[in-house]
Amino acid sequence: MRVGDIATGRSGDKGDILDLTLVSETPEHYKLLYAQLTPMVVKELVSPLLTTEVIRYELEGLNALKFVFPTALPGGVYASMHAGLHWQKAAIWLLLDHELLITNMGVPLNESN
Repeated sequence: MRVGDIATGRSGDKGDILDLTLVSETPEHYKLLYAQLTPMVVKELVSPLLTTEVIRYELEGLNALKFVFPTALPGGVYASMHAGLHWQKAAIWLLLDHELLITNMGVPLNESN
């Protein structure tokens, strides 16, 4: 199952900060995303596009995860060497296309399984 099968995503920027937000359809789907999309995993997923740190904000009441990438767009979207909106869309699609690991029971796999 892909992230995009259970969540919608959006990308945005403010100055040199890029943010990617995922909103899941149900609390159960949120728990699956929460368990598997750690900042380390997300950083690895978008590493073809950027190397900045990743900060994850958890909005459980909204079934949402927000990933913030400080200094991802040096000088802002117009001065950055990244291709603006097209680059942002590529970053969110990397998250939405990510395959989630699930067991036959739908329970998230963790490193001990």
